[in-house]
Amino acid sequence: MVSDPQVEQLISSNQLNISSEEKVFHAVLTWVKHDLSDREQHISKLMKHVRLPLVAREFLTTAVDSEALVRKDAECRELLLEAMKYHLLPEQRAALASSRTQQRRPDGARPYLFAVGGGSLFAIHSECECYNPRTDRWMPVAPMLYRRSRSGVTALGRLLYVVGGYDGATDLASVESYNPSLNKWSSVTPMGTKRSCLGICSLDGLLYVCGGYDGASCLSSMERYDPLTGVWSSCPAMATRRRYCRVSALDKCIYSLGGFDSSNYQSSVERFDPRVGRWAPLPSMSSRRSSCGVAALEGNLYCVGGNDGTMCMASAERYNPRRNAWEPVAGMHSRRSTHEVVEIDGYLYALGGNDGSSSLNSVERYEPRLNKWTIVTSMLTRRSSVGAGVLDCCNLEKTLTGTATKSVV
Repeated sequence: MVSDPQVEQLISSNQLNISSEEKVFHAVLTWVKHDLSDREQHISKLMKHVRLPLVAREFLTTAVDSEALVRKDAECRELLLEAMKYHLLPEQRAALASSRTQQRRPDGARPYLFAVGGGSLFAIHSECECYNPRTDRWMPVAPMLYRRSRSGVTALGRLLYVVGGYDGATDLASVESYNPSLNKWSSVTPMGTKRSCLGICSLDGLLYVCGGYDGASCLSSMERYDPLTGVWSSCPAMATRRRYCRVSALDKCIYSLGGFDSSNYQSSVERFDPRVGRWAPLPSMSSRRSSCGVAALEGNLYCVGGNDGTMCMASAERYNPRRNAWEPVAGMHSRRSTHEVVEIDGYLYALGGNDGSSSLNSVERYEPRLNKWTIVTSMLTRRSSVGAGVLDCCNLEKTLTGTATKSVV
């Protein structure tokens, strides 16, 4: 018989490997109801370890709010109210942050880099692959439902999202998510606007996209997706129209860098603070950069490569928010635009893109301590206008081997 201290120790673990907090909620109820007269007294002590802010809103209103054990316990009602506030006030999620709003990181989870779609020559890819930085090895993963280049890719929770893009005929509003536990892509609610060449990032449990191209004009608009409700909503627009801009989150703010406004290649930078709902200008970069790579690392914002209107670039610079200034850092080995840059375990990885004459499959790793780029294993496929994101995964190689075997059978 499992005692209440054992149950509490299990469900309070940040390393608990579960597919959703809904399962933790049901597990607590099952344990309590197995011996209701003796265990009902423990309901609030256990429910405080269920991360209710992270369950779907429909689950809150149907399964949680309707549960008699929750409704008649004052502490449980407070936990439900906390979760409802988190859902209903997305702009205040940073202020509402607690241990219950943090995603669990299962024991054994390790970061993997995913390269998504893109193009080479006249082909646009649906094929995707992932990289294990511990073995320096690339592996194919399930292809997307649709071909996409010039899309936006970011991780949010335990899923990888690919948003918008271009399929060779039209700019897209459609969205897909990848579940590494299943090696499977699924359709997600589409954006309100078609966007290719967009900027994307995730912050405080929300997915933000801004700028891009809708097939007729460059965009300054921004919209936000809440996976807890499955709804997109409009946000304040940037001051500048930008396609091929790059976006990253740093210190609870969203930065939009460079791009092309249909007339000029941009060096300008804007920062959006969701807490006040406004964009503000920042010091410009030293170079004009469209289709560059951007990532946050050690409290700084790095901008790598891109196109200045005359050529693809290898140079890089970083923004120091404490000094409110840009400073140069070591350039890459290869000139790149339409590539991606991501952070993994204190390193930056630059992958794919175009060097001005051909699509690339090469990958480089930047070590800030040495201010040095190193060549690592190339992708399996050449990819310009590639999307990339990082997900923490458990037993990914085993999952990929299993799904590959099933597809053969």
